[in-house]
Amino acid sequence: MNYEYADADEGLSVFKKEKPGYIYTRESNPTTDLLSQVVALIEEGEAAAVAASGMAAISSTFLALVKPGDHIISSAAIYGGTRALLRDHLSTLGIQTSFVDVNDQAQVEAAITPKSKILYTEVVANSNLSVADIAFLDKVAQQRGLLLVVDNTFTPPPIIQPLKLGAHVVIHSATKYLGGHGDLIGGVVVSTKEIVKQISQTIKLYGGSMSPFNAWLALRGIKTLGVRLERHCSNALRIANFLSQHEKVIQVSYPGLPNHPQHPLAKRQLKGFGGMLAFEVKGGLNAGKALINSVQICNFTASLGEIDTIITHPASTSHVALSPQEREAIGVSDGLIRLSVGIEEIDDLLADLKQALERV
Repeated sequence: MNYEYADADEGLSVFKKEKPGYIYTRESNPTTDLLSQVVALIEEGEAAAVAASGMAAISSTFLALVKPGDHIISSAAIYGGTRALLRDHLSTLGIQTSFVDVNDQAQVEAAITPKSKILYTEVVANSNLSVADIAFLDKVAQQRGLLLVVDNTFTPPPIIQPLKLGAHVVIHSATKYLGGHGDLIGGVVVSTKEIVKQISQTIKLYGGSMSPFNAWLALRGIKTLGVRLERHCSNALRIANFLSQHEKVIQVSYPGLPNHPQHPLAKRQLKGFGGMLAFEVKGGLNAGKALINSVQICNFTASLGEIDTIITHPASTSHVALSPQEREAIGVSDGLIRLSVGIEEIDDLLADLKQALERV
């Protein structure tokens, strides 16, 4: 999309940034600018930049903030695509990553080297639902001069605002809860004006700019974010309690359950436990497949954070790029099922899962 100017002098003033205006949509656009402002506002950050996808936001952040020879410390329990980016692609640029349990202080400290620049985590891990202690990681980052970068896709405001807990950069896949309807793809990065300027330039030069229409869809979605999250959280807690008492379920991972390893942390850090949960059925992979094949309301697909409930199998979708050993190390077994709980009537969802479990 191009923009027309009244005359040559106006065009020159806009290009020289002497006058506000737009040049080319890959550079900026009124709708994408508005989305940046809105997400910065809800995350209480100075500025934000939008990108064509969550992965475009993540990759642009790393490419802007590290250089060959630098080192990244990352949570081991992260989205498979992000892990593949760090392990397989940034390594070819001379940027190395150490994967650690971010809830193990000794592991985090041991991984830090003089070349370490970034400490990266998701608030709630994809897909084992472990919860990172953002305040603790902020303390480590401050002491060792690191940038704390946090993916907040699973727990958007008002559930948590990582910048208020010390994070330097917050990333969202707007495709998920911000949009909420499964009809857009986009990403957002929130930070200081200086850091956002660096990341924005990388987004523009690598061509990862969000389309104005996707930005409009995200803006529409954010209008109902608060009320949607209330329903996501309440439905997920009911389902987690149901599954935890079912004879065919081995274990349930949901931060709202008292037996979750980080339940006290989640209560302290989060305003709601989110709409994501994971569970394992007796019988492993075949039982998991039978469950997925038997649901009638839940949708089998690879995304999350939509108004509709989504059931998926991480080992064959989001984490397919990892080896079985890598998946097992982060709690993603072959039989693990991930549920992105939607906003449907809870009785309908419970009935669907009940009848599907009877077929396992």
